Amino acid sequence: MMNVVRPADAFLFMLLAAHPAAAQRINVVDEAKLPHFDVASVKPHRGDDDVMFGHQYDGDRFTATGSLKALTRLAYGLQQSQLIGGADWADSDLYDIAAIAEGAPTPDVMRLMLRELLRERFMLRLVVETRELQIYTLSMARSDAAPGPQLNPAIVDCETTRGAAHPQPAAGGRPRCTIQFAPGTLNAAGVSMTVLADHLSMWVDRIVTDRTGLHGTFDLSLRWLPDRLPEVTAPLATAGLATIGAVDPSAPSIFTALREQLGLKLEPLRGPAEVLVVERVERPTTN
Repeated sequence: MMNVVRPADAFLFMLLAAHPAAAQRINVVDEAKLPHFDVASVKPHRGDDDVMFGHQYDGDRFTATGSLKALTRLAYGLQQSQLIGGADWADSDLYDIAAIAEGAPTPDVMRLMLRELLRERFMLRLVVETRELQIYTLSMARSDAAPGPQLNPAIVDCETTRGAAHPQPAAGGRPRCTIQFAPGTLNAAGVSMTVLADHLSMWVDRIVTDRTGLHGTFDLSLRWLPDRLPEVTAPLATAGLATIGAVDPSAPSIFTALREQLGLKLEPLRGPAEVLVVERVERPTTN
């Protein structure tokens, strides 16, 4: 199943906690060492649909639909604010990618292959810079640092289950060592505050830095009223996509929900963060 983002769809993703979302530091690999797909096709998206962005890993195959900027954010694990510059068409024109790799490389390796494909077909050249951005810090909301009612120490040490294909469900049916999220809903079992901060970033469209001082891993549940759907560019190799019920219109904002349910708060701050600046880009050669 392809991981697809449409303007008004409700969706549910599940991610192993070992795969956090966007990181504050950008992992840039030497271009000369990038792996590549054996066969790859890049074509303008001609479908009569409302797909904004989607991608799928299936054994030796990778498929995706999206703008150049969306595909770049996928390849590098970026938030929207971390990719700067480029032509207008790089944000508006959609492309279909279908590629095959030798063997069955991991999604992490396929994202490196996607970097090489974008470099080759779009002549994409990026440079890393550090800039002051609007970010959020995640910290304890109460002066006594007490957690909220829906934030509890994890009942399982996920280091002992890391790499397991299907961790056994915890009581109540929630899989352990995962994050499940959809608009207005986030359930996590056995995740660190750093991982939580990374996943919150896609709902507030800013980098979120963990300053809670909480160590170890936690089980948590969060409900809020979203004001938008995020552009999902996080690694979604193990994600399942499913429609879910409508969000609760009486739910609080994500800021209030964090305080009341988890005992945490998001505070705005300008701070240094790495960004990628588009130095060169051309319309792609297609085939």
